[in-house]
Amino acid sequence: MNTKRLAALDIGTVRVGIAVSSPETGLAIPHSTLYLKSTPDPFSQIASTLENLGISCVVVGWPLELDGSQGPAIRRTKQFILKLKAVAPHLRFAPQDERLTSAAAENTLQAMHTQGSRKKNVVDAMAAALILQTYLDRKSVF
Repeated sequence: MNTKRLAALDIGTVRVGIAVSSPETGLAIPHSTLYLKSTPDPFSQIASTLENLGISCVVVGWPLELDGSQGPAIRRTKQFILKLKAVAPHLRFAPQDERLTSAAAENTLQAMHTQGSRKKNVVDAMAAALILQTYLDRKSVF
């Protein structure tokens, strides 16, 4: 089992979901959601959070189009990573296809009867956890 702790980001235009891995169990756990517009310096805040968690490698949700092509969301994600790397140059990034993870996170929260503002606050962190778990599962196969 991998003993390094990883994090994942689900980067949106309004919020960024953060998830972390448990080295003991190999499972991804939703951590937090950061609202970009209500945070004066989201890149420094994310970098600080990742540093406090002892993270050096970040799995990033790679927002491919449903047909597998790269669209405008990929360009926004690349810009976001460049800005984060400017304040945290030590971080390494690994892309992970995130198609349909937000929908899967919504379905999971629906099944857990999570509604309203609570659902809005955790859906991005849950999506980040699904991205990270997919990455961890893929890595354990090889």
